[in-house]
Amino acid sequence: MKELLSNFQSPEFRSLIYDDIVKMLLKGGASLELAQFLLLVLYSYYKEDYTDESIENLVLRAQEDLLLSDGYRQKMNFQQEVTDTINFRTPGLISIGDIYADLKITEAGDKSACRSAINRLVARGNLEKVDGGRSGTYRLIDNSAEETKFLIEPKGEFKIHLPLELHTMCKIFPHNIIVIAGSKSSGKTSFMLNIALENQNKHKVIYLNSEMGDEEFTERMIKLGCNSPADIKFKCYKKSSNFQDSVNGDKAIHIIDFLEIHDKFYEIGKSIKQIHDKLKEGIAIIGIQKKAGEHLGRGGDFSKEVSRLYLSLDYDETARCTKVRIEEMKSPKHQEGYRNWHRFVKIIDGSRLSPMGNWCI
Repeated sequence: MKELLSNFQSPEFRSLIYDDIVKMLLKGGASLELAQFLLLVLYSYYKEDYTDESIENLVLRAQEDLLLSDGYRQKMNFQQEVTDTINFRTPGLISIGDIYADLKITEAGDKSACRSAINRLVARGNLEKVDGGRSGTYRLIDNSAEETKFLIEPKGEFKIHLPLELHTMCKIFPHNIIVIAGSKSSGKTSFMLNIALENQNKHKVIYLNSEMGDEEFTERMIKLGCNSPADIKFKCYKKSSNFQDSVNGDKAIHIIDFLEIHDKFYEIGKSIKQIHDKLKEGIAIIGIQKKAGEHLGRGGDFSKEVSRLYLSLDYDETARCTKVRIEEMKSPKHQEGYRNWHRFVKIIDGSRLSPMGNWCI
């Protein structure tokens, strides 16, 4: 160690070390800017060794040498590059074929080194093999977890007005999900547009619409009593997928009309969970399709997993109106609860809600 420190007092020795350090950084995946920055930090102890121009030139020369000599490949750090690739691609599943493609690995020896790097990550508990997927499929293990805290001053309920006096029957808190599962022509959109209008003066409301064009939206708003754009305080956007990308932690009501699932209906739970994970101060109201006569929407129990309030809407041919049924209510305001209670509502002119009778079991 003393000899090394003594050698480091020589500018010529330091110059060789600088060159090696830069190449190690670049081969490890550092950007040119990061390599220059770290050199600048190191050079701060030896100000006589550099100028701004010499730092930039040293990094560029090192990169040129590596490219011309194929040095990036000759001493490839498989463990680091495989780890970086997996970290970049996740969350989600990744196959060994994806890693080969990302790192441009074609030689048998390199593939063997890549598999060894993956096996080390599995042994360390950083990665796990996924059974039942494609051969050689893995998932990055996420050990992070946010502590759930006892609040000294709870923020309380999210004060929202819901149709049919539902807000007087149940508690809705920030970070909650409400699911409205409705069969065709049962009034899902009317239900959700009424929620948007009833709350637009009290909360920020973001309405994500997958079906209505400008003309239909305008017609529905007119039927709900809006005579000009000034009467509509909430924002309505056209979106049909990746709804979680438009949801943030704001104190807002996010209305998704509706979450479309065409196959693999069991995956609807994943989409709802992605939306739920983006919520903080706000709530989300999610409309999904349902087969007439069924209690739950597409995906069955998977669509119900994180919801605090789950409503089922069906058009009742006998009563010639919509039947609203409470499939789940996690926080009722009365001890007996309201699960499986129902109520009929007439949807007038395709927009306005006119309750018929009271809630009953």
